[in-house]
Amino acid sequence: MNKTTRHIVLAAFDGCQMLDIAGPMQMFASANDELGYPAYGLILAARQRGPFRTSSGLSLMAESTFAEVESAGLGPLDTVMAIGGEPGLQAALESGEICALLRLAAERGARLASVCTGTFFLSAAGLLDGRRAATHWRAVDHLRRANPAIEVDPDAIYVRDGSIWSSAGVTAGIDLALALIEADHDRALALAIARTHVVFRVRPGGQSQFSSDLAAQSTEDGRLQRLADKIAGQPDRDWNTDVLAGEIGVSVRTLSRLFRKQLNASPAEFVERIRIEQARQALLESEARIETVAHACGFGSLRRMDRAFSRIVSATPSEFRNRFKPKGISS
Repeated sequence: MNKTTRHIVLAAFDGCQMLDIAGPMQMFASANDELGYPAYGLILAARQRGPFRTSSGLSLMAESTFAEVESAGLGPLDTVMAIGGEPGLQAALESGEICALLRLAAERGARLASVCTGTFFLSAAGLLDGRRAATHWRAVDHLRRANPAIEVDPDAIYVRDGSIWSSAGVTAGIDLALALIEADHDRALALAIARTHVVFRVRPGGQSQFSSDLAAQSTEDGRLQRLADKIAGQPDRDWNTDVLAGEIGVSVRTLSRLFRKQLNASPAEFVERIRIEQARQALLESEARIETVAHACGFGSLRRMDRAFSRIVSATPSEFRNRFKPKGISS
């Protein structure tokens, strides 16, 4: 076995999100435990050594400065990960230190990554122009305005574009770290770590960052919030566009425009997402037959649910249930 050590540098700052650091670090540390050797050398860096305060009010200890990381040398086996979080993000961006570290790392062939709004450091460093990227769902529009040259994926948990990886908000850093570990080693290792920490290697339901009904609740349009609640409460109802439009008292054309603007989906796509989310929950938490779940969640037939799952979840309902259902619940 080639026992190479890969260095992971997490670039931190005052007022950052603690879970952006702790989540990925724990995954890499667990990889070391599983492999029985230091496959990853973990370095928490900041502008100066010593304690810095996170947004939770707790302090973490930086063992290296950005300057020390730069002088130590970065290479193709190393990863520099920019983290995010408020209220310290803007000040850290304005200082330019993390952006400079990322640019230097890119020049030396190191892998780059970001967690949550850490994507803004990659953007400000000019490293995401013409690339796909992910960020926290609340920051998607902000990132698009700040840098129209980036193809921002609003639904991705994480995105890989060449040697640059980016993830969505907060706990998505765990998903990102597991994906990096799988790329460096193999899927078996990533799965073993996921099992140890009781997390999914691939989140059920594909790449969506949050549920469709939660997405509706995050909009400012109370009509869409109420409509999402009704769909979730009666997923087996015939939710065609005329019915949906009638529920909130608008034309079909206005309905489609609202959904595209507020939820980045057509009305039919949104209804299907809610049905899939309810089916996922039923498959994991009940002993109901799969065909029964298909009818209860509004798909009408098992065949239709199969097609929807294959398209959205990248697995059939039975594959999904077999992979993710907790032990002790029979099919």
